[in-house]
Amino acid sequence: MLWWSAAPENCCTPNNLTVPWNRLHLTHDCDLSESDIAEVFAPSFLVKANGRTHPADLRVYREFLNGFRSTICVIDYEVEEIIAERRRAVLPMKAQIARVNGSIDRFEAMLLLEFDSRNLVSLWQEVYIQTS
Repeated sequence: MLWWSAAPENCCTPNNLTVPWNRLHLTHDCDLSESDIAEVFAPSFLVKANGRTHPADLRVYREFLNGFRSTICVIDYEVEEIIAERRRAVLPMKAQIARVNGSIDRFEAMLLLEFDSRNLVSLWQEVYIQTS
């Protein structure tokens, strides 16, 4: 998962991504509130991952993220490129997750984000494969 800090038309470099937000909130030992999620997500939005579609709101997504992050010690990303136009952005990237059991998962992903008029994520669509 990757979090965005500004409208796609203003995000042209990886430095504009809030990767530190993920590092802080998507680990097993950190607190995560609905207000934390509301910093970047619309009150209701759509998540599509590897062909599965999930309508979500802040409560539902917090429940999902709590399960997702329950085994994560460290999560990191290498954004290879940002292609942004109007209220959409596409990000090819590599991700690495260090788990509490000592294992490491690596992924390659393509992420499409759409933003509402308040620059909050209204669509999170990703396709990813595990590489190790």
